[in-house]
Amino acid sequence: MNHADSLARAMIARRRPLPARISRGLLVFATAVLPLLVITPIVYWQESQRLRQQAIIQADQAENMLDMMLAYAEQAADKVLPLTGRTCGAIEQELRRQVTVVPFIRSVTLERNGVLYCSSLFGVYHQQTSPPEPARPGQNLLLLPGNALTPGRPLIIYRKRPKEIAVLIAIDGIHLQFSLDMASDHGPVYMQVGRNWIGPDHAVHAGPSPRFDLVTIEQQSAHYPYSVITGFSRRDLYRQLGSSYELVFFSMAALGLVLAAALQWQLNRPASPTVELQRALDNGEFEAFLQPVVRADGLAWHGAEALMRWRHPRDGLIRPDLFIPRAEDCGMIVPMTRRMMHQLARALGRAGLPPRFHLGINITAAHLRDDALLDDCRQFLAHFPPCGLNLVLELTEREMVEPTPEACARLQRLRELGVMIAIDDFGTGHSSLVYLQQLPLDGIKIDKSFTASIGADAPSSHIVDSVAELAHKLELQIVAEGVETEAQRAYLSRLGVGWLQGYLFAKPMPLQEFLQRPELDAVRAAASDI
Repeated sequence: MNHADSLARAMIARRRPLPARISRGLLVFATAVLPLLVITPIVYWQESQRLRQQAIIQADQAENMLDMMLAYAEQAADKVLPLTGRTCGAIEQELRRQVTVVPFIRSVTLERNGVLYCSSLFGVYHQQTSPPEPARPGQNLLLLPGNALTPGRPLIIYRKRPKEIAVLIAIDGIHLQFSLDMASDHGPVYMQVGRNWIGPDHAVHAGPSPRFDLVTIEQQSAHYPYSVITGFSRRDLYRQLGSSYELVFFSMAALGLVLAAALQWQLNRPASPTVELQRALDNGEFEAFLQPVVRADGLAWHGAEALMRWRHPRDGLIRPDLFIPRAEDCGMIVPMTRRMMHQLARALGRAGLPPRFHLGINITAAHLRDDALLDDCRQFLAHFPPCGLNLVLELTEREMVEPTPEACARLQRLRELGVMIAIDDFGTGHSSLVYLQQLPLDGIKIDKSFTASIGADAPSSHIVDSVAELAHKLELQIVAEGVETEAQRAYLSRLGVGWLQGYLFAKPMPLQEFLQRPELDAVRAAASDI
């Protein structure tokens, strides 16, 4: 299994915290309903506008048909008006002829001073209007629920009164009902005359006509004194949405489920390690931990090794062996180390470390190929007073370091800057002995696997002796890591190993915790007494 697979599997294996799972669930749910949330307002607005246009069309249709009927009534009235000076017996046949030849006309009646005196139905007769209508010039309309001849059967009266005699043209309510029903393609249509109105129930009512909570169109006739009212309610809209857009809503719901499933798969799918590392670097998720390095002669905290940790916002603290090798493989280790050095410089520069404090930072072959390494170290040391810090760059051996003239020259310039060079995990990498021969070095670090063999009856237990003897002959400083027992400490001290590091003294800890430990305060106090 490669390092990328290890990182991906580790992220999958970790159980996500409850807030993260809730936020992801909400995101997936929002994605599922998003298509419906987007399409519903659009469809709602579109259908509302369509119903408004439909209401306008219905009002126009009703007005046209009602105007046509009233125009016939007006035509009949105009025919009868010139005859009103004659007696009823002389003109009653003409009245009946108008009823016969003019469409929609039910009766023609003449009125004088509030008295009906001549009719196409009865000829000469005398009937007081109830209540008496005041004489008014011009034309007028009356919408009645019925009369004495046909009670309960609506009719509309077109009345024309140029002088003292009025002509009343009655149109049967069945024609009104037919006209309103013909115009009611998708919604009800009402006719309002004065205070009376008639609608789909074919009955005449008094008072304002009904209104609609979605759209109401009230249209006044341009020729006669009546209004047409029509419109649609929200219930009509919802019913129309359910019947006409059922396939659209079903498609959007299916699309939302597909998108949610794809998002769920993508969220559960491990991200590319390189992309994830870059995201973490941009968000400042890599932290510097410090593990104390003690002097073998007094076990005081005179140094530390900087170790990188990844505090993932979802998966918590990730072990370095799961991401450092991948960072080296993809070239992210250089900017990650540079960011950690900036973090360390700001914090340690203000901490008042004891003089000659030993600080080890791991670098790789990629750092030696980076021209910015010298500037990074120069800027790092600028945060400390002269001789205030011994910066040790520990060269890791997971990647082969080519001892080229350029690499050697860069290491030499680092040493001139006051930076010490050491080999990390000596003996476990590619060509440790070649490095000792060809690279300018100041120290070596004995790997913890060799330290663990101390006291064991194994060939590797003798490697520590050989490494210590070789380092002494080459005048190199020695740091032994992985010291966990008192026996290991005592043995390494007898070999002349100057620096020790391991769980026997302390585990790696966050930077601020390290700076607040009393062991470091004791070293500061001792240094101030000198």
